[in-house]
Amino acid sequence: MNDTTINFYEELKKKRIAKKISLKEISEYTKINNKYLEGIENGDFTLLPNVYTRLFLRSYCNYIGIDYNDILDQYEVYTTGEKSSYKKTQKEFEEKNLDKDTPKNIVTTLDLIKTSKNYKEVAITVIAIMFIIILFLIINMID
Repeated sequence: MNDTTINFYEELKKKRIAKKISLKEISEYTKINNKYLEGIENGDFTLLPNVYTRLFLRSYCNYIGIDYNDILDQYEVYTTGEKSSYKKTQKEFEEKNLDKDTPKNIVTTLDLIKTSKNYKEVAITVIAIMFIIILFLIINMID
């Protein structure tokens, strides 16, 4: 293992501190207990089962604004000694199932919604658009 793999959790902590984000802030937003976040930053991955650790790493990375895929790969190498085949399988699935007619801007919009910190605004916007469409359809049915 190289130093990058061994110390990926220390890099997470450095990036969080550089962005002036506290563990308490992450804990309040993600609802992840502070002791688990501290465990992640200290490289103590024995506190939780692998599934929860992966989910918590993903939430942590999303909150501080870094790509979680690379971190999850590093976590896999750190804990198992080899890179997971999950990413390859996921990519193959997406290639097979992504509708070729799907406009790229819709996919980009969906990605923005996934990474948005302010879900309320997104939800309100979606509901408003749906309301307008339904209202338009009702008015056209009456005419």
